[in-house]
Amino acid sequence: MQSSRVMVSSGELPSSQLDNVAATRPFVQQIDAVFPSSEHFEKEFSSLVTSYNRAQFTLSELFEQASHAPLENGRSLLKALPVTCDPDDTWCIDPRGVLTLCVSKQLYERLGLVGKKLPFKGCQELHAIKIPLRQNVESVAVRARQRTAIKTWDELRTQRGLGKWEIAYVGEGSVIPLPQVVHVRPQVSRYADVFIPVPGIVPGKETNPEDWRERASEVFEWAGMACLGAQRLKANDRVDPYVAVYEVPAPSRVGNLTHVRWRGTMDSAFVQSVLTTVVSLVTACPSGDDSLISLTVHSNPTASVSYITSSGLAEMKDPPSRVPRSDGEDTLCLVLTNDTWISGQSIGKWDARWG
Repeated sequence: MQSSRVMVSSGELPSSQLDNVAATRPFVQQIDAVFPSSEHFEKEFSSLVTSYNRAQFTLSELFEQASHAPLENGRSLLKALPVTCDPDDTWCIDPRGVLTLCVSKQLYERLGLVGKKLPFKGCQELHAIKIPLRQNVESVAVRARQRTAIKTWDELRTQRGLGKWEIAYVGEGSVIPLPQVVHVRPQVSRYADVFIPVPGIVPGKETNPEDWRERASEVFEWAGMACLGAQRLKANDRVDPYVAVYEVPAPSRVGNLTHVRWRGTMDSAFVQSVLTTVVSLVTACPSGDDSLISLTVHSNPTASVSYITSSGLAEMKDPPSRVPRSDGEDTLCLVLTNDTWISGQSIGKWDARWG
């Protein structure tokens, strides 16, 4: 069973704490927005669309092209990762312009590059290798060893019958071969007569901390169930209490609910545009209005880099170590009202973000 850790925080709107949410999560694969049905809200969210690219490369080919990717404010405009996760060996290119290999002990020894063993127990031995892609950062000799190692990995994949990588990426620059463009458009679902928490359901932290955390957890659970379209939220639900026990957060009201989902590889600029829209919509509501918006951001759990601190982006510091895996977890849930917000960050085991 997956062991998750959750960090809960809160604040008032507007909030500078929300400004770095998108930038620190470079590989978002899904966003869910849930709100009491509103034609205006739905129209604003439906206008938000983006796209990403898919293509097949050897890692050597991508390495050469990524080395010449343009920069903006010191950050790489190219971010890439494999479409499917190899349980033993994977990689990603993050906004710092760094290629991070996460490989098994066997492959690590074959590649011959200097890396760092991941500090986790209970999982297979993995090693992370950081390769800066910017030109003139590494010596000619080091760059030659890196190219040789990456070519060796490509050859090993060919021997195993795996061939080129299927890659998802976002960013600018001249990329050959020409990619398949995948559009990410909002999918809208509507639910009638469901329980919706009232905006003031989570009191301030001046109340009992344990009570506050429990109330916040109830709201996050409601948001998750709303994203699933759970029958338990229906006002006319008559489930056998011996089969499934769930109580909606109180106080709640009965109303119509809209769920908007974006799914696909999304860059930080798009994620920020969704968050900016959420804040703009919810803060424009009159004081005392019963509107709230839940926004859930799912990072790709198979990425070898999932979270980069603000200082890490600015100073090129190493991100927290983690084990990439398809059943991993890295989720942020935000619930925003007219003037407040609460957030719950949930990460799985084998992730050093919080030690």
